Amino acid sequence: MLPGGRTEFRDANGRTVRTNSRGQVTRMQVNRGGDDRIRINRGTRGERMVESRRNGVRVVSYGPRNGFVERSVRPGYVSRTYIRGGQPYVNVYRGYRYRGFPYYYYMPAVYYGPRFYGWVMTPWPAPVPYAWFAFGRPAHWFRFYAGYFAPYPVYASPDLWLTDYLVAENLRRAYASQQAGAQLEAVESYQASDPVLTPTIKGLIAEEIRNQLAAEQTEAMQAAAPSAVETADSEQTPSAFSQRYFVVSSNLDLTAAGQECSLTPGDVIQRIGTDVSSDGTVSAMVIGSKLGNCAANSWVDVEVADLQEMQNQFREQIDAGLKMMAQNQAKGLPAAPEADARTVHTAAPAEHAAQQLAEQESAARELESEIGDGSIAIHRKPQERR
Repeated sequence: MLPGGRTEFRDANGRTVRTNSRGQVTRMQVNRGGDDRIRINRGTRGERMVESRRNGVRVVSYGPRNGFVERSVRPGYVSRTYIRGGQPYVNVYRGYRYRGFPYYYYMPAVYYGPRFYGWVMTPWPAPVPYAWFAFGRPAHWFRFYAGYFAPYPVYASPDLWLTDYLVAENLRRAYASQQAGAQLEAVESYQASDPVLTPTIKGLIAEEIRNQLAAEQTEAMQAAAPSAVETADSEQTPSAFSQRYFVVSSNLDLTAAGQECSLTPGDVIQRIGTDVSSDGTVSAMVIGSKLGNCAANSWVDVEVADLQEMQNQFREQIDAGLKMMAQNQAKGLPAAPEADARTVHTAAPAEHAAQQLAEQESAARELESEIGDGSIAIHRKPQERR
């Protein structure tokens, strides 16, 4: 544990360490010249996310086998090569600016036919029981968060199943993030007495999913032909401003009531208004959070880019769930009608993406080890002496 206080420390080589009021390390960063840098964000319960930039390529990892490699594919557009289960898949994003602040907007890879969208937006004739892990043993992340999240035993409509799928995907990411940082801090599972993601909160998420499905159906009908030339506008209101409730999709360092706190994947916030402050943030309220994170009912300021990223991940995870339904991979749910899938945005995967994630995690562990054994000579910045 570094010397306490919410203080930032820096050594002579440009390596920076930030701690919270309890002396826990929350951020480590090494600037290697130009845009070349690596940064580690750590949550209060050991969650870890690593981000690096080098030669215009951005790598984000939540462990050696979870994360993505981001690179430019043409002016105004980037692709992200995600790795899951050792297999890559690619999403495309369009770059915009709003009030001078940059952000990326998710471009769906596939649109479906009207009949399929109509099916996913219509309740089933009778509630459908669904076993998330069939007859197998529940995954480690599921057991870990058993006190925070409980799937519905039956589903009256596809949007409710998509709600649990979306939350589950974020908690799986949070668990991978915790396991990546577990060598430095012990991580305890959530007990039944811990905060619970209530049916009311899940109902708010389900409403957002229904709105998103309707919007995507409209987009599908209005989409230009795949061969059409698209350009990125320089100024555009973020689509996140049309959404009120968000599931957090990455580790965030925030401030609530003057105290530093964190949110991690699976927490839930409510956007309050659309006024953007001079530092590029909008107001939000935490309505569901894990033990040790920013408390429920606390107010926080979230960067516009982070809010848009939450909506991007929201849409991506909905689309991943729709793909499972369209291909009838969610065994136990009613069979979907012909999906009439049409590819609209795609890019080739980045070469050696899995290797880049593994190498980044190795570099992060080395940096954490240096801090843990005291081999980094830390100096307090003069303006922060107290």
